[in-house]
Amino acid sequence: MLNTKYVFDANIFINLQRRQPIDLYKPLWEIISKCMHEGTIISSAEVLDEIKRGNDELKTWVKQREDCFIESGEEIQLCVRDILKQDRGLVDGGKKNNCADPFVIALAKLSKAKVVTEETPSGSETAPKIPDVCKKHGIECLNFVDFMREANIAL
Repeated sequence: MLNTKYVFDANIFINLQRRQPIDLYKPLWEIISKCMHEGTIISSAEVLDEIKRGNDELKTWVKQREDCFIESGEEIQLCVRDILKQDRGLVDGGKKNNCADPFVIALAKLSKAKVVTEETPSGSETAPKIPDVCKKHGIECLNFVDFMREANIAL
């Protein structure tokens, strides 16, 4: 098990399912599942809710791992409130149709974890992306390929 914790954004799971479908890339999904059960990969209940809105194999996959998605207790909710005081545009700006992003960031901050997302910085004060807000809070942010390299996961 790795010493570092990683908080996966919904787009990691969703894009993986699109590019490396569960039925064709079973070894990869088994590694992710193992890391989730070990607590190396964590995510928020809000990410789970976002994924469950879909109607595909990923929805079934996450339902079998619901216990790996962390409920947002009071401490996380207070952290989300602080994040949104500074960066309301994280949920209001752009074309967002979900509100999981501040929960991903809050979970990473409180867990001293790194965020794994496919988002890239927007550089916008009014519509910041996860990497922009993570930088403000001193949270490391990386994409899935960098996560795989850092976690020394090779297929």
